[in-house]
Amino acid sequence: MPILTLTLEEMMSAWRLRAFPEAVNDGCVITRCDGIDLDAHLQARMQAWYDALLRDATLDMLAPVDISADVEVDILSDGTGWFTLPDEAVRLVSLMMPGWSAPALIIPDATLPGASLQLSGRQRSDHRVPVAVVDGRTVRVCSPPPTTRKSLRPLSCLAILDTPGLYRLHSRALSTIPLLL
Repeated sequence: MPILTLTLEEMMSAWRLRAFPEAVNDGCVITRCDGIDLDAHLQARMQAWYDALLRDATLDMLAPVDISADVEVDILSDGTGWFTLPDEAVRLVSLMMPGWSAPALIIPDATLPGASLQLSGRQRSDHRVPVAVVDGRTVRVCSPPPTTRKSLRPLSCLAILDTPGLYRLHSRALSTIPLLL
């Protein structure tokens, strides 16, 4: 099953195909003249569905993009690091730094249990069990590898992006388009 990158027109076409049941052809023609813009209504429903998909869907429905070329982790004196997600990033899904043997555990919200533990130097995980805490657009890398450098570029940094006019998703996500009656 392929990863799709669709334009607005292609996504609207996919939505029309899946959202409306096939009409029974009995030779009857129906015309509406009351001014309802069905395309605008459908586009609003489609955009709400896509926004929810990006925020909440499992990764097998999405198309993560490697943004490591756009990210540089600044190393702080307390032994942590941080970086800012690009404006298009909706979710951070994976982070791998040099010197780590596994990707970081991503805590997607700084208010979740476990995130506050990463603020303490005594309770914080280390580079053997890396953790990254997302707080809005800022990502705190709580266990960067030991280094004397002031900044490091990740080996990989995967995120779900929302680019205006483009829709990136796995083709199986189209099966979740709701039927509109």
